[in-house]
Amino acid sequence: MKSLREHTGRLATWLLGTPASVPPAIAAKLTNALFQSVPIFLGGILNTTAVATIAALRHGTPPFIGWLIFELVLGVVRLCVLVDGRRRIAAGGNPRRELAAWLSCIWAGSVGFGTFICVTSEDWVLATIACLSAAAMVCGMCLRNFGTPRLAAAMVVAALLPCAVAGLLTAEPIMPVISVQLPIFMLTILSASFGLHRMMVSWMTAIGELEHSRSLNETILQSSPDHTLILDQDHRIVFCKRPGQEVSDKDSLIGRNWLNLLPADVRDVALAALAKAAAGNLVNIVTTHATPSGEQRWFDNVINRTSDTSGRLIVVSRDITHQKRSEEQAIWMAQHDALTGLPNRALLQDRLDGLLEDLGTADTAAMIIVDVDNFKTINDSLGHDAGDALLCAIAGRLAGAVAEGDLVARTGGDEFALLVAARSNADVERIAERIYEGLREPISHAGRLLECGASMGASFIPRDGRDRSEIMKAADIALYAAKAAGRAQLRIFERAMMIEVERHQTMITSARLALQRSAVVPHYQPKVCLRTSRIVGFEALLRWHDRDGQLRGPDTIEAAFDDPVLGTLLSDRMLEGVLDDIRRWSAASIDFGHVAINVTSADFRREDFVETICTALAERDLPPTCIQIEVTENVFLGQGADEVKNVLQRLSGMGIRIALDDFGTGYASLSHLNQFPVNLLKIDRSFIRQIGSSVDADAISSTVINLGRCLGLEVIAEGIETPAQESQLLAMGCDTGQGFLYSRALPATEVPAAVSRLYDTQPERRRA
Repeated sequence: MKSLREHTGRLATWLLGTPASVPPAIAAKLTNALFQSVPIFLGGILNTTAVATIAALRHGTPPFIGWLIFELVLGVVRLCVLVDGRRRIAAGGNPRRELAAWLSCIWAGSVGFGTFICVTSEDWVLATIACLSAAAMVCGMCLRNFGTPRLAAAMVVAALLPCAVAGLLTAEPIMPVISVQLPIFMLTILSASFGLHRMMVSWMTAIGELEHSRSLNETILQSSPDHTLILDQDHRIVFCKRPGQEVSDKDSLIGRNWLNLLPADVRDVALAALAKAAAGNLVNIVTTHATPSGEQRWFDNVINRTSDTSGRLIVVSRDITHQKRSEEQAIWMAQHDALTGLPNRALLQDRLDGLLEDLGTADTAAMIIVDVDNFKTINDSLGHDAGDALLCAIAGRLAGAVAEGDLVARTGGDEFALLVAARSNADVERIAERIYEGLREPISHAGRLLECGASMGASFIPRDGRDRSEIMKAADIALYAAKAAGRAQLRIFERAMMIEVERHQTMITSARLALQRSAVVPHYQPKVCLRTSRIVGFEALLRWHDRDGQLRGPDTIEAAFDDPVLGTLLSDRMLEGVLDDIRRWSAASIDFGHVAINVTSADFRREDFVETICTALAERDLPPTCIQIEVTENVFLGQGADEVKNVLQRLSGMGIRIALDDFGTGYASLSHLNQFPVNLLKIDRSFIRQIGSSVDADAISSTVINLGRCLGLEVIAEGIETPAQESQLLAMGCDTGQGFLYSRALPATEVPAAVSRLYDTQPERRRA
């Protein structure tokens, strides 16, 4: 029984199948035709029932009565299956397709059976009615079951084959003709049925693809962030899809002219773009649109002609307002300082280039560079927050000190630049005075009052240059002059400043090249005991060889000593050279005494200065007493005095003697001699030069010598050039002398010979 059901199910599946491969959705629609075409279905039942009724009335035999009863019962069953199937389809379920197919085949067989008994009864009136009815039923079978052509073919065969057999069994000679015609009729109608099926499948497939395409297009439109418009030939909007709206939504833009939605100043450009697109070109333009709230929106529009012959245009518009604002923000950030909000160097340069292009020969503008004095000290001592607050406050005060239309820019670090309207020095000085007036008020930050000044350098446009670099260079040079003159002041560029800067740069370059070529060497000037005329030590003096081999003094690279990098390198090179020479002299048992080494304020700012000296001595196995440290009075002054004191005390604790150089020329007070560990005083050469010719010089020299004697300090006189100067200093009680009277600065190779030499310059003593 189970095997029979399986075979029956497979046969029913084959009957409901189609010769062509179709998608499941279309196959379901085709088989659902069994439950459609209700008029044809009812017509078939009523027609066969009517024929069976006529047959039973004309011939009341059991076959005809049985046929009538069978048709009535079968019609009711089929009608119930039809109604149930339609209900299931409406509910989205699966109807009983196999049952309906088998019932259709049974009904077709019933039609064939009825026709067979009508023809074989040789009641030709009844036979004619039955044959006409069967032909009509066959047409209905093909029309109603075009979706399942195999089922239609089975039904046609079941309905007409008995009729053909009946024609062969009658005594009427003409009836066999029907038996021949019926197969031809069956083939013809089945061929038409299969053709109709193929056509219907193609149509349903095309409709399905069209529906899929429509659904896909609608999904794309729904998902697209773009505005999609279709314009007619008069540029009126006939279709509008906005992001987030249904395609079918009513839109207020429908019927409006697209050009009227644009600002008046871009309509001509947009009209030209529409004309170009109508000619078949893909056009891209950017437009703006004002919303009802007044907000300005930017759109990137792509315009193209539709693929049909309607002449319509499709406009796809993407809202790029965020992108535009991001671009504007990026441009602003690229041209402005993030901390102060002021224009940066790039915008300053653009503005300066514009001024130079538009100006004539008369000065109408000036550039002022403002450099904050002591900013690093504030930043390091109070933190970067304080430094940032200071810069922001200064930026605001600079902006408030200039006129409308002038430019204030931050060019980096603690430096600002101004482009101001100015025709004379007086104009620039008035602006500078307003700036200084604004900076005089302290700046409050975190409960502290921050005070700072500023140095300024100015150049005129176009007097001081015809291009940007010349103007900025001139202002930089003027700023350098302001700093060199003591800071907190204004300097306006003059040509003479250029010479000084070039000299400064030449010194820096020369020092750098000398270090690279290892051309820096120490020379040694003897220090002579005035009582014994013997050398008691030397002072190391920097010398360097230029490219031509000529020996140069430190004055030719003086600017390099203030450079934090070059100054350190020069000091280290001198220290290493001196200690190497001392090690050679010590190994040769030369009694050179000691060597005094000059140090600057920059050396004391080095955290490892003492460690550097200790390491250098230890590497050469030299005692600290072999060197002295000479400092000038200005190292005692300023904010680093405590650090200087600490360094000198550490050096003194090691056994290194400290000499105060150029005493009397600076601002050191007598308290410094007590505060700092000083062992020697050196009288400046400017006083020694005037001994014997200046009462003041004699008094100062005598006072310093007596002061040193009272404090237990050795006194050294620098710059002794004549025997008379030596005699007077000896009479004053000076301990040691140094100068050209005894010797110039000697290379290390001549020191051994100099040590064994007497420097007695007094004829009387020589004769004695």
